[in-house]
Amino acid sequence: MNENSGKCLLLFQSIHRVMQAERIISSLGISYQIVPVPKEFSSECGMCIEVLCSSNNILVAELQRNNIFFNKVKVHI
Repeated sequence: MNENSGKCLLLFQSIHRVMQAERIISSLGISYQIVPVPKEFSSECGMCIEVLCSSNNILVAELQRNNIFFNKVKVHI
């Protein structure tokens, strides 16, 4: 499976960061869902953002430009 196929979870340190990232993702027109962090992943925040991995390049660059830091986890669905 290609690294850019499937879904990725973006894990943040706080719900505030999730909301900031959501505004950016929405402005880019990227499809996303806010979902609970799966139990097998550690996170300081209980929510994360699920996106298609294929949208990574633009999304990661824009979040970094806005100083929004996160951990990315590829999920097999």
